[in-house]
Amino acid sequence: MAVYNDYSAKNSETSKIIRSLLLGCAVGIGMSAALLSLCAILFVKFGSLPLDYLPLITTFIGAAGSFSAGYASVRLYRKRGLLIGICAGFVLFLTVFLTGLVKGLETDLVGAFIKCCVFIVVGAIGGILSVNKRIKVKRM
Repeated sequence: MAVYNDYSAKNSETSKIIRSLLLGCAVGIGMSAALLSLCAILFVKFGSLPLDYLPLITTFIGAAGSFSAGYASVRLYRKRGLLIGICAGFVLFLTVFLTGLVKGLETDLVGAFIKCCVFIVVGAIGGILSVNKRIKVKRM
């Protein structure tokens, strides 16, 4: 007698969510890397920048990456914009935070908490905007 796997629908839904989050976060990290490269080119071209502005610039660049991660994740999953956007923002924050911990740069917990809140809110906004965007159907 054949035994059927009862978890196939749940596993496929979970794997779809995880796949969309990972691909969306890859897009967000790519966006952040591109913006950081652009800022580095501008800093070299125009001279030095006061170090007081550096946390603000990196938070803004991370927020742009978080927005694109939330937007891309929800475009791939096509449902649950707020939840997937929040998860994408949090995963992107964890990536940035753990990278900072490994490098020994992340010691300010208040700044990390503020950055976490910004990433989550902006990722949620990206997810909400993505889920509410209509898909255009081409008619022949």
